[in-house]
Amino acid sequence: LQLIGMLALFVLLPLWMFSCFIVTQRHTLKLARQLEQFLPTGSNLVTSIKQFPMRNVLLGLAAGVIYALVFNVPSSQYEGFWRGNPAVITIFLGQVLVWASVGFLLGIRLHVVGVFRQAGEVMELSLFEQSNLSPFARVGMLDVAIIVGAMAVATVQSLDAQFRVENYLTALLVAVPAGAALLLRPMWSLHRRLRGRKLELLEDVNTRIASLPETGDDQDMQLLESLLQRRDRVRELPTLPLDMGVWSRLAVYILIPPLAWAGAALMEVMVSNWLGV
Repeated sequence: LQLIGMLALFVLLPLWMFSCFIVTQRHTLKLARQLEQFLPTGSNLVTSIKQFPMRNVLLGLAAGVIYALVFNVPSSQYEGFWRGNPAVITIFLGQVLVWASVGFLLGIRLHVVGVFRQAGEVMELSLFEQSNLSPFARVGMLDVAIIVGAMAVATVQSLDAQFRVENYLTALLVAVPAGAALLLRPMWSLHRRLRGRKLELLEDVNTRIASLPETGDDQDMQLLESLLQRRDRVRELPTLPLDMGVWSRLAVYILIPPLAWAGAALMEVMVSNWLGV
């Protein structure tokens, strides 16, 4: 069952990666078109997303192959590979294919989120109205969904109902930092601009508050109260376009991989008991 699980992984995970490449590219272009009306004239966001730098693709493929050879292939498999063992060769090439497909997609998605980050540098924005900034968060959530789905697909390694840390450790070492980077990178330029604007507003309000007397007539007290309320309102404004819906989906995504493994393991146990194995 362990061997069957590994072979299933070598087939399903590359298919998942290339399917995600097609689907996420289509959704990303839709998000880009929503943003173009808020960008300066001449900003070709859609065109930039469609133009994949060959350098990114080649670096992603190379990084995936190197990661597979250095961190994912045990030394015993190299011996079996050079001896011409068919089973070992299949597993060896399958692991290289899996990580090459991961590197390929990461290379492209890093280019895409980089384009969104550049758009965030020139995007028209308002600290008090951030609804038009949601595509920056949604494009990052697409990448988180890709990674979570890949981790769920990886649970086919557990068809024998045994959780092996080594099967998931090398994947987690890539999945966690990649997921964080792909989620935050498209929003980071917006975050810096919104944070800077927020600090400017707070400084202006604090200066005006400091210029008013602590006691005075009704007009002064009303002005002071309105400034205090405005300061509290500005302090509460977010500097990342992440609403509760995004946070909720993120929490659900985090729970999917362990639940998927538990489901796969329980199903295998049920089948084994039914067959009397």
